[in-house]
Amino acid sequence: MSNYLTRHLTGFLLLLTTGCVQLFAQRMEFTPASTLYSDSTLAALDERAQHYLDARDTLQAVKGLSDAAYARAHMAKYSQSYDMYWEALLLAEAADCPLCEAIVYRGLGWLYSFYGKSSMSASYFKRGIHLYKTALNEPDKIQILLDNYYALATIYRRNNQLDVASQYLDSCSAIINSLPDGHPRWIEAERGYILYKRGDVQAALDKLNVVEGYFTEFDPSYLIILYPFLGEIHKDLGNLKKAESYYLQTLKLAETYRSHLDLVPEIYEGLSGVYFAQKEFRKAYKNLQLAKSQHEAQFSVRSEGNQGLLEIKDTYRKEKERQANLIKEQRLAQLEQENRISELKLIILISTIVFLIVLGFLIYRYIRSKFKAEKRLLNHQRALELEKANEVLAIKNKELTASALHALEREELLSEIKNELLELKKKSDNKEVGKLVRSIDLNTHKSWEEFEIRFLAVHDGFYNRLREKFPKLTQSDHKLCALIKLNFSSKDMARLLGISIESVHTTRYRLRKKLGLQRSDNLEDFIAGI
Repeated sequence: MSNYLTRHLTGFLLLLTTGCVQLFAQRMEFTPASTLYSDSTLAALDERAQHYLDARDTLQAVKGLSDAAYARAHMAKYSQSYDMYWEALLLAEAADCPLCEAIVYRGLGWLYSFYGKSSMSASYFKRGIHLYKTALNEPDKIQILLDNYYALATIYRRNNQLDVASQYLDSCSAIINSLPDGHPRWIEAERGYILYKRGDVQAALDKLNVVEGYFTEFDPSYLIILYPFLGEIHKDLGNLKKAESYYLQTLKLAETYRSHLDLVPEIYEGLSGVYFAQKEFRKAYKNLQLAKSQHEAQFSVRSEGNQGLLEIKDTYRKEKERQANLIKEQRLAQLEQENRISELKLIILISTIVFLIVLGFLIYRYIRSKFKAEKRLLNHQRALELEKANEVLAIKNKELTASALHALEREELLSEIKNELLELKKKSDNKEVGKLVRSIDLNTHKSWEEFEIRFLAVHDGFYNRLREKFPKLTQSDHKLCALIKLNFSSKDMARLLGISIESVHTTRYRLRKKLGLQRSDNLEDFIAGI
């Protein structure tokens, strides 16, 4: 008998070591009391979700899919539940509906909590809270925030982060106290279990006993969460029969309501511990096996309901990656298009600049060529005018010179006649001869005046320019300058002025000094330039 007990006890301990599973946090959705989940319930939820999908009502369709997914999660149909949440999330993101996304994230938070993924579960709940706060008005988001805060409290309590859990419970209490019909019994149930975890067993038991009556009358389905608390506490207090009673009642309620089935493995483990404490090892071993089989049936990927869980659940990730890659490709295509447009704009800009430069250069060359042509034409016209003027001047100079020579000849003739008359006057004192001599002198003076008038008509302002530049020149100097300008020779000058050639040379020398000319300076060129 001793060997038999030893053998079975050893097997039981080995099974307890290898088959023990992690405890899960209790969950509670704010649904009507004593919700019964059945195949007909799932069919009705599916039909409602499909109705809203056909009606293209995104918000109600997401709610319908989330409700159907939540019901399946409580019935331990996790693969189907996740598929529906995945479908709802894709629908919400496609419709760009933050409120719809928040609903799905809340459901995913519950689902991940069933699998013990506390960090992932908490992140989904917090993401949902953020979206709820931005998407809902103050009256609408109170109940939703209450649910999410409660869920986070259970998650942190499960991880033994009791202070954080208490903070979220305080947030729940604050919200409930602001409501006119607040009923914080389920909050008190959580607080009671936290008191137990902190070692205040009697205070915990008192608080849980108070709320037990409320849930028995108004929400028996919540007893599936409450009775394991009481069973665990009575087990620690040594009230094994009472603890056994609580665990057995929990199994009956779970079977009746088909809700919170994810807790069934925990309940079997707790019942196994009670039987082990009672030294009923066969029952302890049997319940431990049931806990293991329930756990594998619900959470193992080898179970019939979860065989395709991993590859199915990867669909959402692949779809998100596909969408992300599609967005990246679209963005890349957009950037390439923008780059091509930028390159085209740059090419057009450079071409325009080059065209403007070439056009400006051509316009500049045209204007410059036109200016040069006009300048050449103007110079040519000036040259022609100058040439014509020079020709006219040369002709007039020739005429003036010829006139001067003719006057010179006439003066010579008159001079000869004058001389002869003077000789005649000496021989005879004839007054008429004197008058004739005076008449010849007067005629000579008038001839020179006529010459100057004709000279100034051709060389206007010549005498004035001489007076301005050389005010000390005499009248005789002016006459000499005029004859030099007409290129008269010294002989002609002597004949015209009635002086000798030597006197002309002397006069020219004196004129050079008055004009300030050097020996190398040419008198004719200087006079011609005035």
